Amino acid sequence: MNITSQNIKSAIITKAKELGFIKAGFAKYEVLETESSRLRKWLDEGKQADMEWIERGFDKRKDIRLIMPDAKSVISLAFNYYTPFEHDETKPKVSRYAWGRDYHKVLKKKLKELCRCIEETSPNPLLGPQDDVHKEGAKDSLPLTKGEWPKAEGVRFKAYVDDGPVIDKAWAVRAGIGWMGKHTNIINPEYGSWIFLCEIITNIEFDSYDKPIEDLCGSCTLCISACPTGAITDEYVVDSNKCISYQTIENRGDIPAEIDLDGWVFGCDVCQDVCPFNSPKYNKVTNEPAFYPLALSDINVKTPLYPPFIQRGEERSGGEFATKTELESITEEQFNIIFADSPIKRTKFKGWKRNLNRIKNEH
Repeated sequence: MNITSQNIKSAIITKAKELGFIKAGFAKYEVLETESSRLRKWLDEGKQADMEWIERGFDKRKDIRLIMPDAKSVISLAFNYYTPFEHDETKPKVSRYAWGRDYHKVLKKKLKELCRCIEETSPNPLLGPQDDVHKEGAKDSLPLTKGEWPKAEGVRFKAYVDDGPVIDKAWAVRAGIGWMGKHTNIINPEYGSWIFLCEIITNIEFDSYDKPIEDLCGSCTLCISACPTGAITDEYVVDSNKCISYQTIENRGDIPAEIDLDGWVFGCDVCQDVCPFNSPKYNKVTNEPAFYPLALSDINVKTPLYPPFIQRGEERSGGEFATKTELESITEEQFNIIFADSPIKRTKFKGWKRNLNRIKNEH
């Protein structure tokens, strides 16, 4: 579908900002030859560890027309999740992105609203329900809202929140959201790398597209030298086998003896913490209350999990990190309740206990 007017593009940008996205960029459909070639090399070298789902979706990651045959464009979006608190190095550490509610759920709702805006703004609206927000799985089709594609021609879109067979970072770069840092996270020149990425694949062909921005990493290698396990094996290359985030989240087995978790029980922020673009000069606090730290008091457990002591949706107040002893006292039943709406549930109770036991034995 060719749309030469800027109206729909402007409406998308305006609505995205209204929903809290800090940036919306537009990239023209192309087969990702260069990016997929790098991914292929990374996979062939075994740097994905046992994340077999990356390999299974390779062809779709290379060519999104295997997802949507009439795809013309990708709308890439960034959402700031930074909150103004710091880790306590004396207590178990959780990656910033998991301090609040599950970002998949929070952002999928926003994407659905944005997709409705596209549908309503389009000069050729759809004839039936079609918003299709997927969660990558065995068949790559667990829609948030069920619905069949309409038979008649219309605007089509599929939206993902870091959970589909899409090279989200590649599209973010192409859409001018930011550049890929040497730690392989996308860095926005105004917000740093504390951002979630989303994509909307659509059959709309816009009359103009964004371009990649300059890579400003320069000669800086702070992230490489700061990595506790040497997982950033080269500029723009991370070996998951050595990565604390992989080991504490995705790994379902034993953590290799040579991996020191450095106090992390879920994820790791070291490479981003040291980045100059995540300094106070660039850090801007998110406007989304759902990404503020979850407090165990939300479910009538006395000890706050992360600082500060936050009641979701309310103003910040005092509090402190939970200790290892306090976290170890959480039962499986409590774990399932506390983290039902948190990214931490991905590690499962078994992984949570494994990680806690590991840092207890390390120090």
